[in-house]
Amino acid sequence: MGFTSIHEYINGLSENGNKAVCEFVDFMGTEFPGIVPKISYGMPMWWTGAKMYNGYVAVSAAKAHYSIHFHDEECLLSLSKILVGCTFGKRCVNIKYDDRESAIIVRQKVKDYFNSIL
Repeated sequence: MGFTSIHEYINGLSENGNKAVCEFVDFMGTEFPGIVPKISYGMPMWWTGAKMYNGYVAVSAAKAHYSIHFHDEECLLSLSKILVGCTFGKRCVNIKYDDRESAIIVRQKVKDYFNSIL
């Protein structure tokens, strides 16, 4: 099923997924109001340039966790050294819904990443 808007994506999530993704969308809107999110690859993404591969961050939700996706693999490598309670996939960090500490650290990494390339 393809989503056409961020709200449509969020409305299709579980309660935990809805809350986590809404919090991340709100965070991005506060920190980077000039970057309009779009649905790409079935999830909300924030591109730093005209093309996805100029840099991006994305969010997705699963049953037991939500994921923050980074274009920059160095960001993930640095996070993997400090977030022992998280798992990592291809270009993403998976955060358990109740892991507030890791969420704060990842959001700071998102801020650092976007501020370094904007």
